[in-house]
Amino acid sequence: MAEARLFLPRTAAEGMRCACPDALGALTAEVTAIVDDPAVGEEEVARALLRGLLAAAAATRLPGLAAEARLPFGPGQEHAALPADLQHGPTDAFLLPGRGRIRILPDPAALRRTPRLAAGGPVRFAAPGAGRLFVLPVPQTSVDIAVGYYRLPDLLAGYADKPSCLPPHLAGRLLVSFACRELFERLEEGAEGKKTQTRAYGARYAAALAELVGLYGPATVQAEPVDVPSVFGEGWL
Repeated sequence: MAEARLFLPRTAAEGMRCACPDALGALTAEVTAIVDDPAVGEEEVARALLRGLLAAAAATRLPGLAAEARLPFGPGQEHAALPADLQHGPTDAFLLPGRGRIRILPDPAALRRTPRLAAGGPVRFAAPGAGRLFVLPVPQTSVDIAVGYYRLPDLLAGYADKPSCLPPHLAGRLLVSFACRELFERLEEGAEGKKTQTRAYGARYAAALAELVGLYGPATVQAEPVDVPSVFGEGWL
């Protein structure tokens, strides 16, 4: 029993970042053993695992991927580039330094439907579009806006890299099932439509993904249209 404890993941001082038991090397070996086909190399397996990680992160908003960035706006600047690693969001925005809340609308079209606000007022509304954040009113002086968002996961590049953004009890099941489904789909192509292994690992992946989304909710938190304010007198701070 004492020897078994040596193989359990240890918690890092800053939290559960290293608690995931499986690194890329171990996940690759597991998938390779399941598929058991000489035509499937380690690089192909690793790519499938990475695609699984990206798919899982795209399906929900993982707490470990929550981030904040500061966007500088100059006088008369209507929009600024959103962070390059943005995957979901922005989820909220604040005018600095006082962190006055800025209301986020779903898209620039909704922003254009708002009344044209006083030129000298502070930024009260923002909307993402084409990788940029559009604001209204347009700032007349230099300001910074802090945006909260969910970033892309860290890539699995080396054998020791772990999918640390995923919950430890689901990480291996999610990624292995996704990779096996992808690889078997290619290997079973033309197998008289049976694709037994493809369906089996597809079902396992779907079950694990449903459990993940059940933990953190779907990626799209708001599916209904947002009301566009008709007056500017309402406070959003």
